[in-house]
Formats: sequence, structure tokens, C-alpha cells
Amino acid sequence: MRADRLLSIMLLLRQRGLVTATELAERLEVSERTVLRDMEALSFAGVPVVAERGRHGGFRLLEGFRADLANLDDVEAQVLLASVGLDTFGDLGLSREVHSALQKVSASAPERVAAPASRLRDVVHVDRRRWFAEADDATHLPALRSAAVERRRVRIVYTRAAEERPQTSTVDPLGVVENGTRWYLVAYHRGRPRAYRLARISGLTVLESPARLPDDARLVEVWTTLRRDLEGTRPAPTAVHVRVRAEVAEDFRTTVRPMVVGAITAAPPDAGADPGWVDLTCAFRAPTPAIGVTVGFGGDVEIVGPPELRARAIALLRGTAARHGLLPALRPEG
Repeated sequence: MRADRLLSIMLLLRQRGLVTATELAERLEVSERTVLRDMEALSFAGVPVVAERGRHGGFRLLEGFRADLANLDDVEAQVLLASVGLDTFGDLGLSREVHSALQKVSASAPERVAAPASRLRDVVHVDRRRWFAEADDATHLPALRSAAVERRRVRIVYTRAAEERPQTSTVDPLGVVENGTRWYLVAYHRGRPRAYRLARISGLTVLESPARLPDDARLVEVWTTLRRDLEGTRPAPTAVHVRVRAEVAEDFRTTVRPMVVGAITAAPPDAGADPGWVDLTCAFRAPTPAIGVTVGFGGDVEIVGPPELRARAIALLRGTAARHGLLPALRPEG
């Protein structure tokens, strides 16, 4: 589009100062005649483009010319310009559009804003992926984003968490939601809202038929309700007191951190405790992973409490020992 090209010319002139018609034509992939016409259009629009003739000539903007970023203070403008490269837009298939839009905005930014914004990009990095977790497959995200915007039905091949075989369903997309590094499709199926994790969608077809959505359906409100309902069915975290050998304490913290809620805190040791051990309290999201990860550390980690969790861990160890013919080596607790 010509408007995009004119803004790109303004950006190049602002960044590089003097630019020849040949350089502009190569960068914009147009003819030099088209560049000359674009220069006339910019001048007609009130942009002071100066043509310098001669062997080392070219085009430049009149010194001191700046198109202001309307109603933005310096910090607001810097934050806006520094947001280039956000991974979320890449997942949505909008990286090129975001870069293009921000380039156009930066063309109107004064130097006092543009330079700090560039430095801000250099010193801030956003890593959305959680520790020891693979990023979800977002292959179908651009198509779902378009379907939601255009209000078109989609047919998905989806595998539920508790099932092995995928099922095919036709749904009405309301929108997509990023939660951590995971993306979800919020859609209506048979008149009821549901959330589908994108990583479990193995097939997608955008249909020509319009989506059938309630008139009052709003993505944020529907997602909030779905999340509240899901979290209401989850049991409260299990606070576990563990005793860890000091030399593996940091490794233990790193391993269990994705499984716990809140901080891993130091627990008061029992009287006469061995100084080579560290007492910790961890609020695990569920008791079963708490047993699994602690037992996995073998003799380097002991479950001190709660008593019922310790008893379950001992029962698990007894069953494992019996399975491997080692039961006589274990003595009853206490």
C-alpha cells in the first residue's frame, strides 16, 4: 500500500539522513520513478523533503522536522516503541504487522524518545516459558485468531486430558486466551462455553458458516467464569514438611518449584536435628506429585509431615519393594 510506503520513506530519511533515490527504490522494491512520485506526494502532504542534487546528493528531511506522537509523554512513547518483538504477537501470526506498526510510530518520535526506547529493548527480555517446561504448540493459533475475528465456525480434532483418542467437534470460537505459556481456545459447543487447550488440537478446519454466539458473550467475562469454575474443583494445596540433605537442597528446590504454590520456605528443624540436613515446607498442588518427587530423591529426602502423606509414601515404597522382591529388607514404621 502506498501509505505504508510513504511512512517507510519517512522512517528511512529520519534514521539515515541523506538517502538516494536508488537506495530507496532497492529498499522498498519499487522503481526510482515511483520513489520520485512518492517524494512529490510527501511534499504535497506538508512533509518538508529536501532534494540535494549532485554526485553525493539524495533526499533528506528538513533539519528539525519531527511529527509528534500526539498526547504521549516521553515514558509512554518509550514503552510503546520498546514493545517490538513480543512473543505473543508472534504466536498470533502478527509479528510482521506489529513490527511495521511500531516502525511507523517510531518515525514520528523525537530523538529523546527513540534512543531510550532502543536501550530499553536492549536491557529487558521477556522469557514466557516456565522452567523445565516445553512451550505449547501454537500452530493453529493464527487460523483460530482469524476465525474468531471473522466470526466463523471451526471444526477441531481434540484430545481431552483424560482420553487417548481424539474427537471431532464443531465449535463457535469466541476468542483465544494466553495463560502463562499455554494458549486456549474459548468457544461455544452446543450452546455452552468451553476452553480447549491448543496443544491438544491436532486438526483444524475453518468453516464458511457463521459462528453462533450469544449476543452478550464477552471473552474476558466468559474466560473468568471458566477459570473460576475450574479452580473451584481443584483441592487445596498440600503443605509438606520435608527434610533434605544439604548438598542436594538446591537441586530439590529447582525440581519441585513448578509443582508448588508460593515460596519454598525453611521449616524449623526438630530438636537435635543433624546439621547436614535442611528442613523445608512446600505447598504442593496435589499430594501424589509430592510423594513421587520426594521418593525419587531416595535417601536424600524424607517426608516429615503431614503423617498421612508420610504413611502413603511408606506404603508406596513397600509396594515397590515387594514388586522387586526386597520386602524383607524393610521394617515397619516406628
